[in-house]
Amino acid sequence: MTDVEFSNGKMIVIPKGLDKLWGFRGRLEFPIDHITQMTIESKQQLKEDGKWDRIKIRALGLGLPNKKVGTFMGNRTTSYLNISGPDDILFVELHSEKYDFLFLTVADPHAIKGRFLQIK
Repeated sequence: MTDVEFSNGKMIVIPKGLDKLWGFRGRLEFPIDHITQMTIESKQQLKEDGKWDRIKIRALGLGLPNKKVGTFMGNRTTSYLNISGPDDILFVELHSEKYDFLFLTVADPHAIKGRFLQIK
């Protein structure tokens, strides 16, 4: 699970609990204007859209069937994942950043997307 906050023109991603250790990241920050897209999708939708193909190789982190945390690569892109269970996934597309995509399980993805749309 992940907390997402918006402050000072940035989206701040904070992994919770052991996810900090497993993903080798305690906090990630991205300028709001580097976010090109934010959607809420199920794993099945991500697979159908071809977005799931972007996480073929685990570089750093944990890669279990229902729990993925860390840096993953695929199709010449780099993604940060912190997903678990069957919950919907907050999918974020970035530009001009170390990561091209974020795949996040959050408590209320609709509230986060709504807040993002208000700010942007």
